[in-house]
Amino acid sequence: MVLEENMKTLFSIIWGQVSDVLKHRIQAQENFKEMNSAADSLALLAALRNEAFNFHSQKDQAQALQEAIRRFYLISQGKMDLCQVYMDRYDNGMRVIQHIGGKLPVYPALVDAGLKEKGLDCKKATDAEIAASVESATKQQMAMGLILGSD
Repeated sequence: MVLEENMKTLFSIIWGQVSDVLKHRIQAQENFKEMNSAADSLALLAALRNEAFNFHSQKDQAQALQEAIRRFYLISQGKMDLCQVYMDRYDNGMRVIQHIGGKLPVYPALVDAGLKEKGLDCKKATDAEIAASVESATKQQMAMGLILGSD
């Protein structure tokens, strides 16, 4: 009972902070009546996230993905940015891409190099070994991107 009351209070607090323009956009969504009557805070936050990512207002998913990936690659640490602020912005950029349904490409040369480091041939490697190398290459790319964008 206390949790339900707290969730309703949270819904009211969040809704009270939303601008009029954004309220109109959220109210136009199909599930708003249900969300509002149930005071579903999580649904409201999800709707706000979708609006913030500006995914649904894009005319084309390919355009939305290209713009999100372009913005991601342009993320850099400003002279006055704290490291944590920069890391959060970088991580959020990746989450936006994933939310839209995309992912950054993994360079095959990095996957092959990872396999070779383990003494494996890319043509004879198992699916599990390739998947592990893809995951490692992805982490390596993300780390390098973060480093190169830092001040």
